[in-house]
Amino acid sequence: MGYPSIDEIALQVKDWTFINDLPEEFKGFTKKVQIEKQGQILFICSYLNEKLKAKLDIIYTSETFDYILCRTMGLNEYRDIRFIYKQRDIFEREVDLNIEGILAEMSSPEHRKLVYIVEEKGIPNWEYGNNLPSKIGRFELYIKPCEVIRHINGSFIFLDYSDFERKDQLVIMYNVLRDEIFAELKVAGVFRTLRVFDCSTLKELEAKLEKHLTETLDFVTHTDHEIYI
Repeated sequence: MGYPSIDEIALQVKDWTFINDLPEEFKGFTKKVQIEKQGQILFICSYLNEKLKAKLDIIYTSETFDYILCRTMGLNEYRDIRFIYKQRDIFEREVDLNIEGILAEMSSPEHRKLVYIVEEKGIPNWEYGNNLPSKIGRFELYIKPCEVIRHINGSFIFLDYSDFERKDQLVIMYNVLRDEIFAELKVAGVFRTLRVFDCSTLKELEAKLEKHLTETLDFVTHTDHEIYI
């Protein structure tokens, strides 16, 4: 027996009681129900917080026939692997149990539960990182160490400089599985290789930021964006 088509799913979720019963607002997020198909993705419901540039999406994908919860914080977007289910009733149950906690976590650092090793590394209280400039050129400091957020594959983002208008970004992450600090760079939303911030300690990172932070952001601002659009 095959799976329903994405158009059939769209009809099935149109009057989904679970979606209708979710809170209209929570922790600064506002619910928006708009069933919209974009290729193989069906957007069902979103929670938006424009001030935080944050969004939580409930989607269905015909790529894998799954219902999925997707998180967006600034230019950082990922599918939460804890909430990927083919069975709609199981997805509904798990999201219903956890959605308020997820929105609270996204809304404020005080609600974020970090794994012990992140705190042991000294990231949330890292004085140098927490006192970096709030703006460098076109870039604004969107995430600093005291606001560290969970990402994917055991990584936590603790520095994020973003130019939201041009979708340029530099993020510094710590991976708890590899005990490794590394960076990712985006130019016009496209990933670029960057190794100059690779290290294992915050002390090493401080020296690298002193030497390379401003020049890296300046390079991104002045590099050719047309080839990436």
